[in-house]
Amino acid sequence: MTDPAEAVGYTLAANLRAARQARGWRLDELATRSGVSRNMLQQIETCRTNPSIATLARVSATLGVSIGRLVEPPDELGHVARAADAPTRPGGRASTFRLLINDATAPFTELWDLHLAPNDEIHAEPHPAGTRELLHVHEGTPTVEVGGATFTIGPGDALRMRGDRPHTYRNPHPTPARLTMTVVYAGLRDPRYQEP
Repeated sequence: MTDPAEAVGYTLAANLRAARQARGWRLDELATRSGVSRNMLQQIETCRTNPSIATLARVSATLGVSIGRLVEPPDELGHVARAADAPTRPGGRASTFRLLINDATAPFTELWDLHLAPNDEIHAEPHPAGTRELLHVHEGTPTVEVGGATFTIGPGDALRMRGDRPHTYRNPHPTPARLTMTVVYAGLRDPRYQEP
């Protein structure tokens, strides 16, 4: 594709559709929320029109995605996040968690590495509505509490849970536990972990 305007149109169409679907919205819902007609949104998503800046501004504000992100070409085929570059955050008394990857394109996801020290716990505030967490245990037998329910998971086990409720990761044992966690947002990312 050699026409730059055409390339931007295809990129906008794909990014808009991905951002809308990541929120679980149909065209009608985005139209109602943004004030942009369903017909116009459909034309944008099928590359049959070039929207005005004002239209893009309304759509991007509604989706919580910058105009720049809507017209940004797809990422490279892959990206290696080096372990040495992952910031370590304290949690509990001696536990730590590291944000390995913060994918800023819809659907917004984060990949975390959790180290639960013996007899320690990490309390987490709710993420935005609709957020889910996927956990995989590498070592130990931690328990996870969310919304009044308690789940015990061992090495090799995985847990899918609501991330939009207060939750606690607990290691009640004398040996450490290690988990990988993926956070999947239904809409906007958690502002606590957004990149500057």
